[in-house]
Amino acid sequence: MFDIGAPELLIVAVLALVVVGPKELPKLLRTVAGFMRKAREMAAEFRSGVEDLAAEVEREIDPFEDLRKEEGLRPGMSAREITDHILANREAEEAAEANKSAEKPEKSEDTPAKLESKSAKNESKSAKSESDDAKTDQKTKKSAKTKKTSSNGTEEGSR
Repeated sequence: MFDIGAPELLIVAVLALVVVGPKELPKLLRTVAGFMRKAREMAAEFRSGVEDLAAEVEREIDPFEDLRKEEGLRPGMSAREITDHILANREAEEAAEANKSAEKPEKSEDTPAKLESKSAKNESKSAKSESDDAKTDQKTKKSAKTKKTSSNGTEEGSR
């Protein structure tokens, strides 16, 4: 951007040394380096903003570019050709999906014998849980009776 060579930089360095002095020169160089860093960051941010804007304008010029790439459309196709091409692609996708599902072995359907054995297992599980519930109820009642008799016995003994 700036056409500055070695002789120009040497002249600037000597002037800075004379004007600022050797004590303050490192501080000046750090300050200048900070300004340069900020200027580069701002330039990079500006450049990326312009590139984003250009990409957005490009998308607005051809909003169907993604569709063209995805569907394999060629420039100069008429609307009818585009429609036929897209419909043919959809039909091919559906046919491929149907072939995939036909190739996969489907789960065998349960036969009546299997259904009966499953229902028998479920019934035995429910009967077992009912009997467990009944046993729990009996234990609860027994423990309640035991507590009553023990509390009655202690009361009689204390009278």
